Amino acid sequence: MIPPNYIYSTALMVAGLICLLTGLLVVQTRRNALGAIPLMILMFSLSWWDITYSLFWAKAPAPFPNFWLYITYIGAMTVPEALLAFAMQLSGLQDWLKWPFITALCAEPIAVVALLFTDPWHGLFFGGKDTQNIGMILASGPVYWANIIFSYILVLISCILLVRRFLRTSGIYRWQLGVILIGIAIPWLNSFIFIFGLSPFPNADNTPLSFTIGGLAFAYALLRYRLLDILPIARHVLIENMNDGVMVLDAHNRLVDINPAAQQVIDPSGKSWIGESVEKALSAWSEVVNAFHDVKEAHVEVPLGDPPRNYLDLKISPLHDAHHNFIGRLVVWRDITPLKEAQSELQELAAKDVLTNAFNRRHFLNVLNREVHRADRFDHPLAIILLDFDHLKHINDTFGHLAGDEALKTFADICRKNIREVDLLARFGGDEFVVLLPESDMDQARLIAERMCQELAQSPFEVGAKRILLTVSMGIASLVGDRDTVETLMHRADQALYAAKESGRNRIVVWDESLLTLKN
Repeated sequence: MIPPNYIYSTALMVAGLICLLTGLLVVQTRRNALGAIPLMILMFSLSWWDITYSLFWAKAPAPFPNFWLYITYIGAMTVPEALLAFAMQLSGLQDWLKWPFITALCAEPIAVVALLFTDPWHGLFFGGKDTQNIGMILASGPVYWANIIFSYILVLISCILLVRRFLRTSGIYRWQLGVILIGIAIPWLNSFIFIFGLSPFPNADNTPLSFTIGGLAFAYALLRYRLLDILPIARHVLIENMNDGVMVLDAHNRLVDINPAAQQVIDPSGKSWIGESVEKALSAWSEVVNAFHDVKEAHVEVPLGDPPRNYLDLKISPLHDAHHNFIGRLVVWRDITPLKEAQSELQELAAKDVLTNAFNRRHFLNVLNREVHRADRFDHPLAIILLDFDHLKHINDTFGHLAGDEALKTFADICRKNIREVDLLARFGGDEFVVLLPESDMDQARLIAERMCQELAQSPFEVGAKRILLTVSMGIASLVGDRDTVETLMHRADQALYAAKESGRNRIVVWDESLLTLKN
């Protein structure tokens, strides 16, 4: 009968309680984080392993002599599986952890523990070896050795996954994984210590203590480097799920990487263009490719089509290796067509009169200034019609301002119907409107003005049961010389309108030199 070892038992009990507290810390602070569940299972399994082995060495009361030694296997069998699941989640392989895979992982420890406790019936675990008066299980049957090999394979796979992840990360993520790798290295070091007979506890298995030291490394990573609280974002989350198109080109303008958003634009059928030249991959955007073929860095808005139907926010960034050699370019684009359309709508709203939907005075003067310069440069005609809605005050006083507003809207609609698409209608003041007529001389402007008058005469405005005939006074002016300006043109139209109102309203007056003395 092996005597109690209270020093080793105490060390195991302390280690087990620390693992238990670490598991509870994960439950309290990281329970919803990726990797939290396998880490909790790992720490609670280590705690079980340590505490039950502590009770064995303290010779605690038990149903049969090796009860506490056998029951340690419930924790020991779970540690490699939990470690593998933890490493897989930290390495971005959580999609593998589906129920079939988890079931397969759980089946092995359950089967081994079952064969351990039923060994007297088949002898597969202990292989007929004497289990009395032992402090650890070493010389046993085929199931024992198969489990040892299987467990260390799982630990080895976990190490490989974490080393690969370590090499691909930087900053705090690398520190996290570095501490974890140090923790996993302890059980491997312990194996060599055990093989060469250097264990400080003769006849005792110090494996649970070595795994516990690894667990303490995890606890340190939790507290010092915020393990599971700050995790690196996997590439497929960062790049694959982006709505922006992302492409990577090498130094020879060949496509070396592409995300789904860019693939959908280049070829929705899913055909791979990896390795092809960017000219071939983006054949539909040949003008863009030609414009930026040799550009290493840019951030511009790119219109597509003529006239533009879509707009891209395009960013090109150079890529360099560790020696600052140019190795390619990162191309990122975002479809900003909705934004451009919204901007256009806002600009149009800012240029419109809210009541009549005609353009406002500021927009009209800006366009008129541009058109006067263009007409002067190319020697083209240009005319304007200044309109004054007759007797609006009478309508407002008699029927109310709401009726006056409706009359203005009706008047504006009639004016719009009788001008061309290239012409521009604007509300210049309260009851004053103006029409810009590019490429039109005085005679053409008069025809349009007469058409408006006829339409108004045939479209009486109804207020309740009453019908009101809307009338308008108009003054027409056009460019007559090289030195004409916006001011002179507007002044002539204003003189003509003044003459129309002074002569009784509801008429059209075309400016001529006889009006020079009017309204000066």
